[in-house]
Amino acid sequence: MSRTGILDNPVLVISVDTELAWGFILDPEHEILGRLRQDPQKGRTGINLFLELLEKYCMPATWAIVGQLFLSPEERRELVHREMPQFTEGWLDWNHHSSLGDDPLYCGEDVVMKIKACAVEQEIGLHSFSHVLFSRCSRRVAESEIELGIKAAQKFGVNFRSFVFPDNQIGHLGVLKDRGFRIYRSEAQGYWARMTRRVMNEFIPPPVVPRYEDDIWHIEGSVEFGYPLLPMSELPGARFGLRRAIWSNKVFHVYLHPWSLLLNQGVVRDLDSFLSFAARRRDEGRLEPMTMGGLADCLDSGRPHGERRQATP
Repeated sequence: MSRTGILDNPVLVISVDTELAWGFILDPEHEILGRLRQDPQKGRTGINLFLELLEKYCMPATWAIVGQLFLSPEERRELVHREMPQFTEGWLDWNHHSSLGDDPLYCGEDVVMKIKACAVEQEIGLHSFSHVLFSRCSRRVAESEIELGIKAAQKFGVNFRSFVFPDNQIGHLGVLKDRGFRIYRSEAQGYWARMTRRVMNEFIPPPVVPRYEDDIWHIEGSVEFGYPLLPMSELPGARFGLRRAIWSNKVFHVYLHPWSLLLNQGVVRDLDSFLSFAARRRDEGRLEPMTMGGLADCLDSGRPHGERRQATP
């Protein structure tokens, strides 16, 4: 049996898939990976740009981080062992791990520390350990991906509540529940939604409602920022989608990959404008920005969101 969370205020949720090169582990010929290899620091540039925008507008976000990025090269050599289950035979095996060394595209301790040091408190969630597709792996692999991710994050004092599946491909929900996760992002509704959905949702991202199913919350994505069907439609669509969430008292859930900010300056400009628009609605008392974990807390407690609202600096 499922239940639908009843919201007391419209909510903005932002989730950030933080992967560096791990996001392309199954697609080594991807154009973006080629750009990152030309300048390994570019992967961090997108992260830094978005953190600056979040600080500028005093916005929280859920940073779903691949577990490998919590590790130093030395820690990876200790934690990753020959007996760990493989996604598929010969893929990401011991030899592959051993060859990574201190490649900055696969190491991210500095990224984690930068996020934790943000002037506006951010949530850190998990995006698997090595970007394995949970829809295609065995339960044993899924358990390893979760356990290694939890262990890798321990030195940062991170207790995960939120999970984002690699490529939004859902699987092995029982493993998440067994390890204490309370919410995950489910399939996006927006620009890249299934063709059977209404055309309106393709250009005006829809508000969504968190749902409690099988003892865990899930929240759909409204729109992936930086990957619009028509680039000129992204900003007006996102603004109107947020208005729809305010009018209907629902959640507007934006998600993105930091590398999308590197595709062109228009993405950064549009994100700046959208966050400014959202901040004004927040300051008017018409919108409450929250992390995924914060949303789960409120839904679990049953307390009105207003009781948890903090004054905007």
